[in-house]
Amino acid sequence: MTKLSTLRAQLASLRRARALVRGGTAWSTMVTAALWTLVAVFILDVAFQFGIPERVVLILLGVGVVAWAGHRFTRPLLGVKETDEDIALMVERQQQLDSDLVAALQFEKPEAAKWGSVQLETAVIDYVADVGRGINVFQGFSREQMIRRATTLGITAAVILLAAAIFPGYAIAFANRLFLGGMHYPTKTQIAYVLVNHREVLSAGEHGSRPEDAKCAQGRPISFLIQVKQTKGELPEKGRVLITSIGPSRAKTEVELKALTLDQRLARLKQGAEKLRQAAMNPETDISQPWRDEVLSLVAFDVPQSIETIMGAKDAPALTAAAGIVGDAITSWQSTSANSIAATSIYEGQMERLADGVKYKLFLGDAWTDPARIAMIPLPIVERKLTPLPPTYARTAKDTQPTSAPQISVLEGSQVQVAVECKNEKSLSAVWLVTKVDGKAKRFELAKQDNAGRQWQLAVSGEKNPFARITEELKYEIQATDTDGWSLESQLRGVIRIRPDRSPSGAAEVVHKVVLPAAEPVVHYRATDDYGIAQLKLQVEVERQQDELAVASTPGIDQSTAQAAPLVAAERAEELILPKGKTLTAAKLPASGEFKLQLGKLNISPKLTKGDRIKVVLEVVDYRGDQPGVSYYSDPLVLEISDESGVLAAISEADERSEQRLTDIIKRQLGIGETP
Repeated sequence: MTKLSTLRAQLASLRRARALVRGGTAWSTMVTAALWTLVAVFILDVAFQFGIPERVVLILLGVGVVAWAGHRFTRPLLGVKETDEDIALMVERQQQLDSDLVAALQFEKPEAAKWGSVQLETAVIDYVADVGRGINVFQGFSREQMIRRATTLGITAAVILLAAAIFPGYAIAFANRLFLGGMHYPTKTQIAYVLVNHREVLSAGEHGSRPEDAKCAQGRPISFLIQVKQTKGELPEKGRVLITSIGPSRAKTEVELKALTLDQRLARLKQGAEKLRQAAMNPETDISQPWRDEVLSLVAFDVPQSIETIMGAKDAPALTAAAGIVGDAITSWQSTSANSIAATSIYEGQMERLADGVKYKLFLGDAWTDPARIAMIPLPIVERKLTPLPPTYARTAKDTQPTSAPQISVLEGSQVQVAVECKNEKSLSAVWLVTKVDGKAKRFELAKQDNAGRQWQLAVSGEKNPFARITEELKYEIQATDTDGWSLESQLRGVIRIRPDRSPSGAAEVVHKVVLPAAEPVVHYRATDDYGIAQLKLQVEVERQQDELAVASTPGIDQSTAQAAPLVAAERAEELILPKGKTLTAAKLPASGEFKLQLGKLNISPKLTKGDRIKVVLEVVDYRGDQPGVSYYSDPLVLEISDESGVLAAISEADERSEQRLTDIIKRQLGIGETP
């Protein structure tokens, strides 16, 4: 411990006090400047509602102002560095002392022994040590500037905190916007929800005032649906949407937003309830996300308690329950006065079809949204490919070519392969086909055939798949959705008609119709079909002549009037023209030829006798693969069985008729017998 330790401790205390005052004064000035700058930024931001770029510039200007204030007022104070000698010199001047105080402090240093007389140095130190006990080093020390600036800071901070407590919404919004957030300052009108084409793009609780970018179908209208809450005053009658094209034109247009009346809102609820009921009754209804979005856009604003049920509905009972919730709300609306409806309103607007993307901004009352984009996404364009596969017996390369025609005709029993291809390079998420099975609409899913999701095909094998074998006219509808959630602009409708397999036809004839019992008359035949003949044969029916004794004993026959014994059908026989197992294909048709009918070898008993009659019918059976063929029967040929005299008489009669016919032809040619 040195002789001047007490003095040194006093000087150190003064030095620390002065540094503390300088620091308090400097930082009070700095913080006050920062708070005043924040107030100025807040006032300008509230007045002009700057966007993010403007706010960045404003914040940078504010930082510049604070930096200038720090450089001008804070840095000089913080830059001061004082030693014990500096403090001692200041005390000497303040108390008008001689320079012994500073000299004593210097003589006490170790290196002072080299400076000169040690006795003189010791004398000065002892003198100052004795005098220093009575010196008040804090005499003349002032904290007034620090207190003044700290008071200014306190008042500024108190006013700001009081304002933030009174207007917390403004304070929170300003803090958010100061960090380049999208929150808006409180307004009388509050935009709660925004739907673009039935899809929610803004929920005030989640997104603030910045809607999400949306995707809309290219070439379709854009619809806006906004729910608004009013905290003060009356709801605005209408609003507007400012739309700016993203394309080179940068064209701007406005869409008017009109408030829906209570009757219109009630009608929307009824429409939503009806959609839910129809979906519950028709299990083939597509209840995917686009359908849910549409239903929710109708009911969610006025019946929010139905949202969870609708989103989770997967079957008829759940859909019925959701319809019941909406129905209860409709009943409540109808029994409630208009004045008791909450201070909310729904606004609706629509813009005609667009081809290019746009930016939009909503304005309702004193509220607005930040700009958001709508990208115009092309709708999926698909092409159907129907490949008919006729039955094997009728199949040709020409008949199995795929076609995209909405109406085709196929042979009964054909299989039709159904495929769908996306033609505008979009990936499809689902493709399905709806047709009637047993009188009820049934949905059939198509399966993806490639990784890109552009080729889809219906699996022909499946329970009650009507395309596996077409037996009647079939109407169908094809729908598809892409990975963006968009469906076809219109369903692909078509019909598959039945082209019947025509029945075969044929004809048979003979030259002589009166023959001997053992004759072999030649039957000339001709047969044809569109695809093939499986059987070609003669059906022979024998009619026997009853003898006179049998006729006499038959009741009801008058013997005096009977001219000849009646004929009765006795037996049938069958003669094959085309051997069994052999088929005449379409390339070999029409078929014609001659067949000797050997009457003596007919499988009948007893053999033919004079007076009998036979009927010969040509039967043609077409070929239909594993299905039974259809038969055609020609007109019957009637052959009379007689003896030689009868045959000769028939031939003579035929010759006479031929001669007479020839004579008549000659006379007509020569003009003989004509009257002048």
